[in-house]
Amino acid sequence: GAGGVLTAPPPPPAPPPDGLPLLLKLEGIEACGDEPWFADTAVRRALRESVIAAHAEQKILVGAPLDEIRRICPSGGRVLGAGGVLRLGGAHLGGYGEADINYAYRQLSRALHPDKNPDIPQAPDAFKRLSEAADELRQGLSEAREVLKALCMAMGGNATPEMLERPQEALLAEASRLLHAVLALSGEGEVPGPALTRAVVAFTSSSAYHQCQAQALLSEWYDQSRLLDLFAGMQLRTAYDCAPKRFRAQFLCTLNRATMAEAKRQNDCVRGNWQAVMMQFPEMGLWRDLREKMRLKVWTPEGEERKETKGSKWDDDEGPRVSAWAKTWRERVRALLPSALEGAAPATDPDVRRLSAALWRDVTQWARTDGDAERHLQLFTGEPSGRAGLLRAAGNASAQVDEWAYVPAVDLFLIICEGIVGITAEGLLADNRPGHDRFSFEDVMAGKHLEKREKEKREKDKDKEKDKDRADKDREKDRDRAKAKDKEKDK
Repeated sequence: GAGGVLTAPPPPPAPPPDGLPLLLKLEGIEACGDEPWFADTAVRRALRESVIAAHAEQKILVGAPLDEIRRICPSGGRVLGAGGVLRLGGAHLGGYGEADINYAYRQLSRALHPDKNPDIPQAPDAFKRLSEAADELRQGLSEAREVLKALCMAMGGNATPEMLERPQEALLAEASRLLHAVLALSGEGEVPGPALTRAVVAFTSSSAYHQCQAQALLSEWYDQSRLLDLFAGMQLRTAYDCAPKRFRAQFLCTLNRATMAEAKRQNDCVRGNWQAVMMQFPEMGLWRDLREKMRLKVWTPEGEERKETKGSKWDDDEGPRVSAWAKTWRERVRALLPSALEGAAPATDPDVRRLSAALWRDVTQWARTDGDAERHLQLFTGEPSGRAGLLRAAGNASAQVDEWAYVPAVDLFLIICEGIVGITAEGLLADNRPGHDRFSFEDVMAGKHLEKREKEKREKDKDKEKDKDRADKDREKDRDRAKAKDKEKDK
């Protein structure tokens, strides 16, 4: 376009709905749990358009030459990254392509040219750093496009020209799609055999995973390192840094869950290649720390609760180990979810979303007080960035910044309901008896599931009493019969 500014192409005609369910909007929460945003054409298009709009607004403001030169060549041996030099990347602007690099370079090089600044000794160094930075970003773009193509190929999709132009948005989306696919097929938490079989069927019929072959993907992910190594590369990190916070937080949680799914599969071992991925995403350390704090809250009974309780596998008695707080939530979650032997509730189910939000409120209250984890919650807090508003569910922008950019719902269920809940491509499931009738969110919060259990227990006890009475009567009859027989003998 004129002056190197990209003009937006006319928007493509609205695609048919993706077969994705409409998500119940939760108050104060931008995104919750496993939202398949990477497969939502409206969200993806809104993301791209918000980046185009941000670039159009960002007529790059060049400061006084001396200030720019000092910024680009800071003292004390520090080096400003290439994106920083050209003011490209980061969540505010989002992705960038060649045209954006050329535009930023032209604006800055005019101001910094040594001929124009003979009185500033660092001008030649700054000018040189500027052209190096532009080359570095161009090189990064072509690498990012290769990574994007590789991810698309692994999933049976293809990289369109508009995805490749500014590849960062698509790169995080396709990396997210791949991780969600691997988890959907591996299963997490407690997943009985029949549920895994149903998962493959659900995966194959889902519109979120292109025409991906389940078995081929799993062996490519677990038996080779090519795909995992893409996650350790700088290109994916750059794409992550360009994304709105809700997508960053979801990606971080999914990436960590992938390490746990692998450990579960391979006797608690993960490949050495993960080390480099962890170094690229050091935020994972903080998240793991918070998960561990939550796990301790679940498995540390408070004082009085250390009594042994024995019961059948289907009884709601958790045995001696979980805290009263965890027990309350475990019973709610279990009552709300279907039996793993029969089905699952999709992660987008409105009752699952409502319960996730209520559980998160409870967890964050604890994290800010006894949990001593205020800092950890920063991973999920809402961000006032200009683009969040542009994005709000592709069009219903509200100026209000949500308190939470993302709620890690699946992690909450897996940690707090460890041993009784699982998740696959089909959705969330619990080890309920076959024939279990699901309770609604309102009903579990009102304790209806507990009333039902009490009632069943009373009926069971009544039946036991009846059986005992019957047994007593039978014994009496037997005694009477025996006496009658003895009398016969005596005659």
